[in-house]
Amino acid sequence: MIFNLLRIMAVLLLATGCKADAAHNGKDNQPSAREVKEPVTISKIATTPQGKPYLEVAGEPFALYGAQIRIDVFRSVDKMDWDEIEPYFQTAQEFGLNCVQVPMPWKFIEPEQDKYVFDEMDKVLFLANKYSLKVELLWFSTNFIGDTYTWLVPAYLLTKAPLRLKRDGEAAFHALYGYTYSITFADPYVLERERLAITALFAHIRDWDDAHGGTHPVITCQVHNEPDALVRWRLDEKKISWKDGTPLTKAEGWDMTLKALDAAGKAVQASEYKVATRTNVISGSGVADFPQTPGISPRDVYNLTGIDFLSFDPYMETVDKIASEVSAYSSLPGNYPLIAENRGDFSTGASLMLAASALGAGYDIYDLATSPYITSHSAPPFNTEGIFQSDLTKKPHTDKVKAILAGLVANGKEVALTAKEDFAAFNILSDKPSQTLSQQIATSGAVLDFETSSGALAFVLDMGDRLIAFSTAEAKVKVTGGTVKDLKDNVLSLSGGKTYILSYSSDGAQKSTTVQNIGTIFK
Repeated sequence: MIFNLLRIMAVLLLATGCKADAAHNGKDNQPSAREVKEPVTISKIATTPQGKPYLEVAGEPFALYGAQIRIDVFRSVDKMDWDEIEPYFQTAQEFGLNCVQVPMPWKFIEPEQDKYVFDEMDKVLFLANKYSLKVELLWFSTNFIGDTYTWLVPAYLLTKAPLRLKRDGEAAFHALYGYTYSITFADPYVLERERLAITALFAHIRDWDDAHGGTHPVITCQVHNEPDALVRWRLDEKKISWKDGTPLTKAEGWDMTLKALDAAGKAVQASEYKVATRTNVISGSGVADFPQTPGISPRDVYNLTGIDFLSFDPYMETVDKIASEVSAYSSLPGNYPLIAENRGDFSTGASLMLAASALGAGYDIYDLATSPYITSHSAPPFNTEGIFQSDLTKKPHTDKVKAILAGLVANGKEVALTAKEDFAAFNILSDKPSQTLSQQIATSGAVLDFETSSGALAFVLDMGDRLIAFSTAEAKVKVTGGTVKDLKDNVLSLSGGKTYILSYSSDGAQKSTTVQNIGTIFK
């Protein structure tokens, strides 16, 4: 039965491909006859005078805090309509995120060769604007965790037999992504088709943005998804080879991976709506060579012209591990170390978010709420990874994450600009905050004595001429090493959820102890 279904599918794919090829005159059509607009730069990676990289959006520093909304699964598998998806965007806004990660499979915008449709993209843009959210566009394409799927790429690519590689389990069905293949995704034809699709997509985003107030909803683009999986696991697992049976070496697979990432990233960079490009690697050993591939490392991706910054998917629930990974990705000169995916069901999420922020990272939660299909058809932990339950009700730790998120987003510009030596993060010595704590942290210009008996997480940003303080619950901070204007005895009482901005004059340089108070690894 399965064999017959696959044969039927193959015939349908071939028919579609032949029809497309018959209509194709051997010359790639332009996405449209519209007049090309002068490019506008929406976002880029910038660096402070002190050397801290950060994301700049529309000319302003932007500390990125998001969560993924899996519209690809919602639409293809859960069969949700957009009225059912809208509450996810509303929940993201109410939770306090400033951004959402939204997959946009290539096939969504080019269901047939040279036929571009943007209905799904328009819905995303509309909801992002409606709920005042920015969007990280996830370009799901030819390399999706080392595989190529029929629900993510147009059928005409897969009907061209010379593009396909040999592998075990070809055409195996994946319930979330369709039938599984391996293709030569750095083939010039594939790269050109992908370039045309990306160009068309970002031209459309530009037109939509121009027609809807110029709010610039899309601020980054993730190119492919966990592409390192091809050489780390998939080649060996599926015995992937060239068409003639010659094994595809890891060096060849990595070269193919890098060329495809670079080309797709450059297509975004060359578009009329230019945003910072990135990809996400499966992390665990910092930026050293991947354990499975000596001589191959995340650094190779970061060195690509088409990739502006390198993000990573740690899936780690301890402060020490998160701090170690953020520090490693910060070691890449000029890199904004964005955590692209970390599970929302980690009860330590609030501490992890504060620790990552203090070390200069952005933080994306995977995911906002797990797909109903995944919830009912997957085993733990994959069936409940969201920060919310699949019905969008809260989990026990949801409000704790929301409380620290409120302070980080409200002070996002300053968070983005503050060097780690001047970002004092309190009560993250362990994975969960202590109920009662006395802690002293020095920034480069102040000594801060913190006390809480309410389990508060808190931070103080030393901005030179002022201090910015925030706490999730009641606490006190005594400031020495300088003078705080209009503050009796230099003692500040903090109420939960409120930001305090204090004029400050330092007596002189201090020896910063900020990083030594993040977990235990810097002691």
